[in-house]
Amino acid sequence: MQIDATIDKNLAKVVEKVNVQTRTKSYSLCVKADALRFAKMYKEAVQNYLQAIMLDRAETKAYFGLAMSYKYLKEYNKAISTLLKLVKIDDSKDEYFFELGVCHLLNGEPESAIEHLIKAILINKENLEAQIQLAIAHELVDEADLSLMIYNKLIETNPEFLKAYYNKGAMLMGLGDFMEASKTFFQLIKRNPDYYKAYLGIAMSFDKLGKYKDAIRYYKKFLELKQFSEDAIFARERINELRAECFSKDNSLTLV
Repeated sequence: MQIDATIDKNLAKVVEKVNVQTRTKSYSLCVKADALRFAKMYKEAVQNYLQAIMLDRAETKAYFGLAMSYKYLKEYNKAISTLLKLVKIDDSKDEYFFELGVCHLLNGEPESAIEHLIKAILINKENLEAQIQLAIAHELVDEADLSLMIYNKLIETNPEFLKAYYNKGAMLMGLGDFMEASKTFFQLIKRNPDYYKAYLGIAMSFDKLGKYKDAIRYYKKFLELKQFSEDAIFARERINELRAECFSKDNSLTLV
């Protein structure tokens, strides 16, 4: 009995040593793969993550890194498949379900995204990005009322989370409610006067409402903050077009 116990003890030590060495090798491969991923060498990172998984099928770090590499390679089906394997190993992290939701959105599957984003929020109610993505997903499945409810709740509970204002304003513009959109963008610049996209949103809203002089004023404000961009080209062209429009209506040069 004593001999058997000693043998069992020695075998346990060997098994433990083998497991530690295997895990260490797997972890080292993950570290290397992470470095490659951060350097945007995604294909090289994939190979190292796969090797790490071959050594340790429970290495969550490898699955997550592999999924993110596939995501940046725009291989969304592979990213989703990898993340589904990951949550079978560990379903306690909101980050995993959040990325599942994002990958489904990128893959043009907002219905599937909703399910995973809700899980992310249930795990971590402070995950504001998950709530934003959930609002986007609802909008994509023609549930604008739910999107608006989420944005309003975010603004109410997290008034400094500026993305909620911007996304709400952009959605209202898409719905053709330019007056409410402009009000939302004004709320945003009240929080942060340097949020240049809000000025463009206000300008475009006034433009659609036929308030051309106001539109020109805010196109200019946008250009003061962001004069070198693709949107700046549009803003300058639109200012010239609106000046011509004002001139033709007034039959005289309108200074704004």
